[in-house]
Amino acid sequence: MTLAIPLSGLLWTFTAFAEVTTFSPATNVETTLVLDGSTLRVAVKSEAHSESRAIEFEALNELHVQIDDFNFDGMKDFAVWQIDDGMGIYHIHRVFVFQPQTGFFEELQPDCGDGFVNLRIEKNSKALISTYWTMNVAKQCVTRFPR
Repeated sequence: MTLAIPLSGLLWTFTAFAEVTTFSPATNVETTLVLDGSTLRVAVKSEAHSESRAIEFEALNELHVQIDDFNFDGMKDFAVWQIDDGMGIYHIHRVFVFQPQTGFFEELQPDCGDGFVNLRIEKNSKALISTYWTMNVAKQCVTRFPR
């Protein structure tokens, strides 16, 4: 069974099992995320701008969407996370933050390591805390943003 939804002037077809999330990252901006298997379709619509993109993930395990303010600028962002494909003990996040200048989302990278592993959001200190490894030793990575 397939469903079709009009989005930003486009007609997307996806399976009935796709996860659809809609949120407003900023005033008068609507974002729709359609997670279908390992593909995330992102559509952003505002009065001045409409854009859509597909993001592919290399994942064997189920993907999940999380909405939050990851860069502490007062706008909603999103992350897609999964449990690692190995022993299943780590949560791996890809984080995307809304950029009002472009009207779309940009992927964040941590200040250390290759990705956001076991991500924690520390709102009081305005930091993203994740894990990375050096010489097989787990270390804490603190990613901060300009105030």
